[in-house]
Amino acid sequence: MRPEPDEYEQFYQGYIEQVDQGDILEILKDQMHETYTLINSLTAKQAGYRYAEGKWTVKEVIGHLIDSERIFAYRGLCFARNETKALPGFDQDAYVDEGNFTDRSTQSIGDEYFSLRNATIVLFDSFSEEILSRKGIANDATFSVRSLAYIIAGHERHHLDVLRDKYHIA
Repeated sequence: MRPEPDEYEQFYQGYIEQVDQGDILEILKDQMHETYTLINSLTAKQAGYRYAEGKWTVKEVIGHLIDSERIFAYRGLCFARNETKALPGFDQDAYVDEGNFTDRSTQSIGDEYFSLRNATIVLFDSFSEEILSRKGIANDATFSVRSLAYIIAGHERHHLDVLRDKYHIA
C-alpha cells in the first residue's frame, strides 16, 4: 500500500511519485540489481566524472545514495520501535564532503551499496502492516515507516535519472 500524503513531508512527494505501483520490497530488490549493475559497469573515468564545477562525482552521488538510505532506514527502525524523540536532519553536502567516496574503489562502494540494500529490504520485510503505519518525527517533519521505504526507492530513482541525464551514465 502506497503512503498517503499525511505520512510524509510534502517535499518528498516527488520522490514517492517516481515509485512504480507494486510491492515496495520487490521494487527495492529490482532497483538494487539495476544500481549494482550500473556501479559495476563504471570505468574509473566515469566514476570520477562531475558534470560541472562544484557538482558531485558519480562516486559521490552513489555515496550520497548510500548515506541517505542508511539514514532513512534508521529512521524507519526508530519509528517502528515507537521512538518518541525527534530525530535530527542531516546536511547531505557535508556528509558527501566527509564520505571519502572519491578515494574509494567502485568495487568498495558497490559492495557497501549492495550490503546496505539487502539489509534495508530485510528490515522493512520484518515490519507488519501495523508497524509500517507507525509514525515519528525527523528533521521537524512527520513520517510513517512505510513512507520511508518509498522515499528510499524514489530518491534513488531521482538520482539514477540525474546520472542518466546530466552525467550520461545509464
